[in-house]
Amino acid sequence: MMDDLQKRAYDAEEAGDLPAALEFWKERSKSDEDGISYLKYGRMVQKLEKWEEAEDAYTQALRLQPSSLLAGFVGSPIVKVLMGGLWSTRTDKNRTESLLTAKDWFLNALQMKRDAPTLTLFGAACARLDDAAAAREAFEEAIKIDPNYDEAMYNLAVIEEKTNPTMARQLLERAVQIDPGYAIAHHMLGRVFTRLKDLDRAEFHYRKCLEIKPAEYWNYLFLAGLLVARKRNAEAEEIYLRAIELSPEMAGAYEFYARFLEKNGRIAEAAVERAKIKPPELEATCLP
Repeated sequence: MMDDLQKRAYDAEEAGDLPAALEFWKERSKSDEDGISYLKYGRMVQKLEKWEEAEDAYTQALRLQPSSLLAGFVGSPIVKVLMGGLWSTRTDKNRTESLLTAKDWFLNALQMKRDAPTLTLFGAACARLDDAAAAREAFEEAIKIDPNYDEAMYNLAVIEEKTNPTMARQLLERAVQIDPGYAIAHHMLGRVFTRLKDLDRAEFHYRKCLEIKPAEYWNYLFLAGLLVARKRNAEAEEIYLRAIELSPEMAGAYEFYARFLEKNGRIAEAAVERAKIKPPELEATCLP
C-alpha cells in the first residue's frame, strides 16, 4: 500500500509539478526499504542531467535487499538497465569510457534476462562505440525475441543503410507499419529511398516525419536537399527558411542555404546568410 509521501509524489507527477515530485521522492528515499523510491528519484534527477545524483540513487537501489512485497524487483535487471541508460547519456564523463561502462551494465542485465529492450540498448551502445558487428548481432537477437520490436528494427536499419539499403528499407517499412507515428523511422526511410533513387517515396516519408514531428530540424534540411535535386527551388528555399526559423542558433541551415543561394547566382545573399553563423564560443582565459 502506498504511504503518504509516495502518494504525494505520484500526485505531483500527475499534476506536472516535477520539482515538488522530486522533493517528495527525495524525502521518501530516506526511508526506502525496497529501492523503488531511489529508482523514481534517480530517474527524475537523470532527466535534469544531475548525473552524479542519479548514479548515487541507482547505487542505493542496488544495495537494498528486495522486500518480501517486491521480491526480486531490485535484484532484477531493471536497476542495471537504468544504470546502463544513465551511463549511455551522461555528459559529465569521457564519452568512450561512459559507453564502455554502459555496455558492461547492459551485459550484466542480459546475464539475468535476455529481452528485446535491453538487447537494443546494448546494441546501441556497441554502435556508438563503432562495433557494428556486435550491434548487428544484438539487434537481430532482439527482433528474434520480439518480432514487433520496432526500435531494434530502426537501429538495425541505421547500420544497414549504406551497405544494404534494401534491407534497411524492409526493416523501416515494418517499423512504421507497427508504429505509424515513428517519426525518426520515416526520416530514415526518406534517406534510404533517396539512396535507392526513389525520390517520390523519399519525399513522402520526409513530409510524413514533419507531419508527425514538425520541429524535426534535420529533416527539413534533408527535405530541402531533395527538393533541390528535383529542381523545385522555390519549395526548397521555403524549407531552408523554415529550418532557420525553427533553430536560428544552428549553423547547418545557414550554410546549406548559403550554398543553395550560391548555386543560383545569389552570391551577395549567400554572404549575408553566412554572416549570421555564430562562431564557437571561445574559452575564457585568465591574463597573467
